[in-house]
Amino acid sequence: MSDTPRQRQKRETRERILDSATSLMAGGRSFDSLGLREVAREAGLAATSLYNHFPDMEALGLALIDRACFRLRGGMAEGRRSMIEIGVARAVRELVGRFGRFQHLYEDEFRLLLQQRLGRRRAYRLRIHGELQLLIDELAEDIRQVVASQGRPPVPAEREAEAAVALMFSLGVAMLDVSPARREQLARNAAEQLEILALGGRRWAAGERL
Repeated sequence: MSDTPRQRQKRETRERILDSATSLMAGGRSFDSLGLREVAREAGLAATSLYNHFPDMEALGLALIDRACFRLRGGMAEGRRSMIEIGVARAVRELVGRFGRFQHLYEDEFRLLLQQRLGRRRAYRLRIHGELQLLIDELAEDIRQVVASQGRPPVPAEREAEAAVALMFSLGVAMLDVSPARREQLARNAAEQLEILALGGRRWAAGERL
């Protein structure tokens, strides 16, 4: 069933509000420094109209985080192919490439996730943690499948996936405000680090310890 004109207008207005908040942050400001009236002015709306969509800044912040996480997970899934089909080394490179594209296309939203992941609002931290856990779960399942297909002993897939996501977030931070050539070098480094991580997990599963 298609949306009514009123539903479409409401959705478009909501997106305009989110875009306006993101635009205000594009100059380096944190989300916590914004106010609803300021966002309303940026969106060309009366404050009372904005309240129809977001009753307070926390609701607006959660909506921004949801959109950023939706784009992150969508970007990581786009063009995703089985590690079994293409091999781990190539899959790692594609994983890094997808994350790099998300960070480049939605840099302001990535900065928001960085700020609020360690911010003072518990609701924001919990929302981001939950979304990142979904990423970790999906990657861990990929790791389990490829290891099983190779007839290898089970590896600590959850720990590997946690480390991989943490590494990619560190990559995203390092990629901020650098040249395209430096971004490419950082991406190559991250792919090598992920390969080292995967090899270490297999050695660990085989019983080797430091």
